[in-house]
Amino acid sequence: MSDPLSGSGTLARDCARVLRGVFDEYHEAFRAAARRSARHFRLRDWLAVRDEATDRLRLYARNVDHAIAQIGKRARQDRADRGLWVAMRDEYAALVDGRADREIAETFFSSVSRRFFQTIGVDHDIEFDRSWSPEFAGRAEDAARRWCSGTRGNEALARGLLAEIGHALADPDGDVHRVGGAITRAAQERFGDPIVDGADVLTSIFYRNKGAYMVGRLERNGQQLPLVLALLTGDDGIFVDAVLTSSDEISVVFGFAWSYFHVDVARPAATVAFLRDIMPLKRIDELYTSIGYNKHGKTELYRTLGHHLTIPGARFEDAPGVKGLVMAVFTLPSLNIVLKIIKDRIGAPKRTTRRRVMEQYRRVFLRDRVGRLADAQLFQGLAFPRQCFSDALLGELLHVAPSAVRIDGDEVILEHVYTERRVRPLNLYLREADAAAAEAAIIDYGQSIKDLAAANIFTGDLLLKNFGVSRHGRVIFYDYDELAPLTDCRFRRFPPPRSADDELAAEPWFSVAEHDVFPEEFAPFMVPNGPLRESFLAAHGELLEAEWWRSVQDRVRAGELVDTFPYPAERRLQR
Repeated sequence: MSDPLSGSGTLARDCARVLRGVFDEYHEAFRAAARRSARHFRLRDWLAVRDEATDRLRLYARNVDHAIAQIGKRARQDRADRGLWVAMRDEYAALVDGRADREIAETFFSSVSRRFFQTIGVDHDIEFDRSWSPEFAGRAEDAARRWCSGTRGNEALARGLLAEIGHALADPDGDVHRVGGAITRAAQERFGDPIVDGADVLTSIFYRNKGAYMVGRLERNGQQLPLVLALLTGDDGIFVDAVLTSSDEISVVFGFAWSYFHVDVARPAATVAFLRDIMPLKRIDELYTSIGYNKHGKTELYRTLGHHLTIPGARFEDAPGVKGLVMAVFTLPSLNIVLKIIKDRIGAPKRTTRRRVMEQYRRVFLRDRVGRLADAQLFQGLAFPRQCFSDALLGELLHVAPSAVRIDGDEVILEHVYTERRVRPLNLYLREADAAAAEAAIIDYGQSIKDLAAANIFTGDLLLKNFGVSRHGRVIFYDYDELAPLTDCRFRRFPPPRSADDELAAEPWFSVAEHDVFPEEFAPFMVPNGPLRESFLAAHGELLEAEWWRSVQDRVRAGELVDTFPYPAERRLQR
């Protein structure tokens, strides 16, 4: 075998340059998609928005495969030589050192090496494996941003902000007045005075679905207040729909159940640092993922998970809730995620397979989640210390998923595992919450079903245990094995019985096809008897009517794209 380091123009250096070139092509295409989002928004080309989002999600894997192919062409018989890859890593590190997107470039190299070698655990010699640190390397002050002074009053501040959004407004004077008023009210509440020094805002606009967002913070005497201007476009043009000024509100906008933003930033780490300043409870990995860098988000999550496992006594345990038939679910108490492994054998009454469940998760990844489907990150080839599992949990995992879980010496290998943000199962939440919170949750449960239906998603299994409540009280669905396109379902009423014998029969007196759904039978499964059911039916009684579901199907088939907002209706500005 040839020496990969021989000669002045070494093979390792050549391959590293090729890999960097493929990464540059990928990242430019990624950023170009974000730049096109501004045009799609302005033209209200929502089909282009949807197609662009799906194409971008496929972009990373295509480029990883392309990089492997290009290295194979150059390295030929040496392509599997670890010595070559070790040298490539060092050469590549030198090539990307000092770049504004270095962390994204490093993760790309690691993705290529892991895909090629089918790595289990972490191979420190041919991956970039920086240790977890409580101090994030990104600096908010390095993000591309601008200052709008507030010395001339809040309406003048609003005018300065809106002058830089890159879009003509339908009613600029009206928006200036409404935004200025919202800033005044927020400043009065936060600072005890309506006067602000100004606003520090990111220059890039964040696009997602039908919305656009300007992100920044208000400042007064060293104090800060988050600021997001939410923009929509209607028949009359573009307008400001909401002004959000709390970390909790903005955290929902950047939440784990929405599709990823399209935003063109030269320095991802600096942008994430800025976002973390205004959303301090968000993890670094969540923020990277929210702006489309989900692969690097996985890198950061794995580092965070590894750090938590170094805490004395850290151990995985069963996740709260009813054990499912499809997934084995466990969690780490100190970190608000769950890990989900598909069982090898899925018992009745479920009629699915491991492969079909994997396909369902892939479909969810590629589609608009409308703020109601939890984002799931797929990890392959993870290795954790055996001591981090109890005997009971490890025994269960080995029993129900032997194809995905094995022991290798002192390590437990997880061949295929999903991670999701941990939420409180709705059935448990309703038992624990006070009456007001429980009522709000059950009503939002109904709204989540409606939001998903409007996006052509039927959850299939409507049991409370398959929904969860987030930190902000938002209801999220997280059980994907029975998801189906709404338009594939046949919503029917029960036919009237032909006789008294029909009513008493153990079996239905009518035929039932595979995709038939009878909404009249939902009630017992959705909400137990009592005040909560009364509140639910008062707000969402139409969910028990086949006609309502068919009307939603008609709108979906007609191409109607329903608006879903990441903020409450009461936060929308009165126009």
